[in-house]
Amino acid sequence: MNLSTIDNLLHTGVAQSPITPPTGFTISGPEFQDRPSTGVDDDLSVRCITLTSYAEIAAIVSLDAWGISEILRNRITTAVSNTTGIPPNRVLITCTGNATSPPIWRDEKDMPCEYSNYIAYLPDIVAGTAREAAQDLEPAAVGTAKTIAPNLSCFAETPQDERLETERESLTLTAFHTADGRVKCILYNFACPATIIGDTRKWTSDYPGVASAALEQAGVECAIFLQGASADVRPFDWWEGNNDISHADRTLNDAQAFGILLATQAIRTAPNIVARRNAPVKIAKSADTGPLALRIDNTVAVQTLGPRPVEFTADLRAALPDVNLLVSTSNVAPPSGQRADTANLLIAAVDKITT
Repeated sequence: MNLSTIDNLLHTGVAQSPITPPTGFTISGPEFQDRPSTGVDDDLSVRCITLTSYAEIAAIVSLDAWGISEILRNRITTAVSNTTGIPPNRVLITCTGNATSPPIWRDEKDMPCEYSNYIAYLPDIVAGTAREAAQDLEPAAVGTAKTIAPNLSCFAETPQDERLETERESLTLTAFHTADGRVKCILYNFACPATIIGDTRKWTSDYPGVASAALEQAGVECAIFLQGASADVRPFDWWEGNNDISHADRTLNDAQAFGILLATQAIRTAPNIVARRNAPVKIAKSADTGPLALRIDNTVAVQTLGPRPVEFTADLRAALPDVNLLVSTSNVAPPSGQRADTANLLIAAVDKITT
């Protein structure tokens, strides 16, 4: 595809598609045993935004899943690249951390047999969504704002240093506006695992799906959740040793309450965003692991593989005080034979595209 634009300034396109497995397929996650699905509370989705500016192109793809295997991630990246012409090293694949998920983070040999066709077809669904987003390109302006979403989450072990408490509650929004004032896309970054709903037998995207749907109902064309560093964070007041926790039933209603509160904070903050079109898009990656740092104007989305504590993001932010950071963690093992990425490696990658 030819993604060149006339004026070379920022253009964006978005699209989304359902990726809900059929009823009867195995639901999996980090806490509970595998169980067959019996229905759908709300669909799992893939959401995509494509960006081009000054002849640089990139894409962000988000799946409502707990994680994704290295092999499947590579297949999806290749499929998106082949379909759109965006180079593989400019495609950022993320997961929302949804714990009511298809088991696509496992090796194929460890996956329930009914998923053989699903994982074969999933790259095509994602690639088709990315192609639709690439065909949707239009002039856009981008800006970022940060706010606090208090009382939505806690640390597993409390209390923590004030710096980490502030980071845990931080909600960062990057919004893309069109010339006629529409909000084309919002990237929103929050550090809380999508593990509210418990041992359900119905497909659901947990609170990120609720929050994205609420933002889209409010007029955002596509809302993409980026799971922050949250290995030591729990929803609501689920700290260890609390025998009187709220939302103890862990139902869809609990996820809806959390998601709507998060979306409300985002809607309140969005008017504070100052957007501009003269926004470069640049990419860098760590030589050791391949995670991407994607710059959009003065905002950088950093992808890190594997779980990270909140301190990881706090350290990155302290080392990069002049950068608006979106830190996306994905439950993906580092590529074979390569060590896990560190804050220093990612800081160096960000420095390449911001200096």
